[in-house]
Amino acid sequence: MGNGGGKLIGMKVVQSPIKRWPGIVTLAEPLTLPQARLIEAALGPIQSDTADGERVWFSTLDAAQLPAIVACVEKWELSGFPETVTADNFPASPRGDSHKLIEWLYKEILAVYFGESEIPNE
Repeated sequence: MGNGGGKLIGMKVVQSPIKRWPGIVTLAEPLTLPQARLIEAALGPIQSDTADGERVWFSTLDAAQLPAIVACVEKWELSGFPETVTADNFPASPRGDSHKLIEWLYKEILAVYFGESEIPNE
C-alpha cells in the first residue's frame, strides 16, 4: 500500500480513489489512545445475527469501521460530501461506492496505526 498522499506534521493527507467522491482526506497522525481503541474495536470479529456461512452485509462491516474513521479524520475535502461528517450523516448509498470509500479509509488509517513500514504491499 503506498502512502496515498503527502505528509504534514501531525497529519497524513490521502487522495480519494473513489470517482463518486473525489478529493482529499486528512488523517490524524499520530493517533491518540481513544482513536486507537476505536480502530482495535473494528479489528475484532464482526458480530452479526447470521448463521455460519450466511452473507454478512457491507453495512455490518462498515458500521464497525465508521466510528474509527470519523474519529481519525481531521478534515474531509471530498466533492459531494457533508462539510462536517458524522457516523449519522456519512453517505451510505450508493452502497458499493460507500463501502469502497469506508474500506479504503480504514486501510489508510490502519497504515497510520500499524506504521507504514509494517503494512505489506497489496
